[in-house]
Amino acid sequence: MASVELPTEDALDLIAGSETAAFAMDRNEKLIYWNSAAEKLLGWTADEVLGKTCFSVLAGRDPFGNLYCMRDCAIVRTAVDGSSVEPFIMEVTRKRGGTQKVRVRVVSLPAGGKTVSCLMHLVERGDPAEFERLVSALRSAARPAAESSKPDPVLSVSPLTVREREIVVLLSNGYAALNIAAKLNLSHATVRNHIQNILRKLEVHSQVEAIAVAFRRGWI
Repeated sequence: MASVELPTEDALDLIAGSETAAFAMDRNEKLIYWNSAAEKLLGWTADEVLGKTCFSVLAGRDPFGNLYCMRDCAIVRTAVDGSSVEPFIMEVTRKRGGTQKVRVRVVSLPAGGKTVSCLMHLVERGDPAEFERLVSALRSAARPAAESSKPDPVLSVSPLTVREREIVVLLSNGYAALNIAAKLNLSHATVRNHIQNILRKLEVHSQVEAIAVAFRRGWI
């Protein structure tokens, strides 16, 4: 039997380096990830939107002009119920005024159900093959939802070191591991080791899940 080659890049690294606008929200409807392509498309920087509710930033409306983005998001409820979220079209607010019509694909992380920690939104634009590669990478990163999820521990001192926290913040700002290495004057291997330690400490399988956990527990 031929050996299976494991991916060498985390799905979040692929998204950070792509031209696909991507942003993620946690179960509390707060934005926890915003890449540079999302900034280019909508004008908002990661620093301006992270930690805010998605509906307060995007104020999305359906094609008929009805308010789509609001508290108690139907997309979150659908994912938590374990149902797949179909692609949808909405008009979202741009920082410099006006709106932008977008077609959005949503991937739940981990896989749909009560263990969902965040929802990655990918805007369908550009090369279709590249877009499908990103969707496939995210779905591969998702893990099947358990029948019952382990509750978060009581908020306590973060297990992350100062450097690890710094790296999680940069990941949430849309930096890939290679870019983080350059920004912090570290080797790529060192950054990847830090990321693996972060995943181990937070007991998650992917970088975007680590960001969600850190946001939810108030560590970033």
